[in-house]
Amino acid sequence: MKATDSKKIAALLAGAAMCAAGLAAWGYQLFAGMAVTDMRNSFTWGLYMGSFEFFIAMATGGLLVFSIAYLWNVSALKPFVKIGAVSSLAAVVASGVAIFEDLGEPFHALSMILTPNVASPLFWDVIVLSLCVVLSAAAVVLTLKPGSAKHKGDRGYEAQNEETCRKLAYVTFPFTFLLNGVTSLMFATQNTREWWHSALIPVNACAEAAAVGMAFMIVLCVLMTDDRSYAQWEDGIRIMARIATYAVIAYIAMSFLELIPIAWSKTQESRHLLHLVLHTYGPLFWAQILLPLVGILFLKFGAVGGKGPMLAAGIAIIIQRMMLLLPAFNQIPLTLPVAGELWTFPIAAGTFTEGEDVFVRFWNYTPTVIEWAASLLPVGLIVFVMAGADKLFRMFPEYQ
Repeated sequence: MKATDSKKIAALLAGAAMCAAGLAAWGYQLFAGMAVTDMRNSFTWGLYMGSFEFFIAMATGGLLVFSIAYLWNVSALKPFVKIGAVSSLAAVVASGVAIFEDLGEPFHALSMILTPNVASPLFWDVIVLSLCVVLSAAAVVLTLKPGSAKHKGDRGYEAQNEETCRKLAYVTFPFTFLLNGVTSLMFATQNTREWWHSALIPVNACAEAAAVGMAFMIVLCVLMTDDRSYAQWEDGIRIMARIATYAVIAYIAMSFLELIPIAWSKTQESRHLLHLVLHTYGPLFWAQILLPLVGILFLKFGAVGGKGPMLAAGIAIIIQRMMLLLPAFNQIPLTLPVAGELWTFPIAAGTFTEGEDVFVRFWNYTPTVIEWAASLLPVGLIVFVMAGADKLFRMFPEYQ
């Protein structure tokens, strides 16, 4: 058995193990109730919803690579379209799994079908997620068929297939931005959450998704190639690195722009929010800014340093944006100025535990072991699908 084959089998087994552990934890959560998580009435979204946003961004990278390769006929990116299409499909399915875990009762999803609320951003988010599954699946079929036994070496079919891919790319390219824009409207339309209620949120989400998605593609390409094939097809990875760099700069700039109107208003609520962002969650905020900047430096060094710096860059850029959730939930919107200070009305936590407050003004959310374990399911799904696809199909061109 070749070393590469053993690595693929090891990745398959690892993905299967993560899926099994995630399913077991999710099953326990369904049996015991959402109280086994650290989410409460005052903090209704946590690791699952953060993971959902994260997987949507990862799906964006693959669709962008597919779209750019065919729309602009970028030959350096075409060796990566298989990885892009399969990873996009795996990531968007993983995002759906994360949402189901967050529901608590999966059958609640039927309400959206039986009694849809078209005025809700969540309804439209489900629509675009479903379309993303369809478009990603179409891209998978189109990119894998030329390598099948029936069409392998058929130049006429390859030319026809490439034209079909180009037509699909006219749809997938704008759709990647629609996907992230609609998804982020779930946050931006919540006018009681000052940290979210901003017209920049959808634009920033698109920039961050491009950065995270391209970083994810870089990580996959580094892990799924040997040194010789990586060196041969490195030009395409450098293009992804440039796109990721520009996207990181854009979303960091907009992250600070979001703070300007909050600070400008000088209300007690805005001062409280800034304290949450820059002090209470200051280390997390600055990690969200500094890690991608470090990633940019590694992308630069990766042009001469090879796979190591590129892998480090991708990992540094792929960070969980829990900062989108934490300050928003811990700035409870029911407030009253008293004696020059801001007094927050307590909110019922929703559970009674001896030694804990029933009503809270702040919830120090930390994912429980069950949440972390259940979150292994969508991650394991991506690992299993990518390893399985690489085992069944030649996902990346060999050294020529």
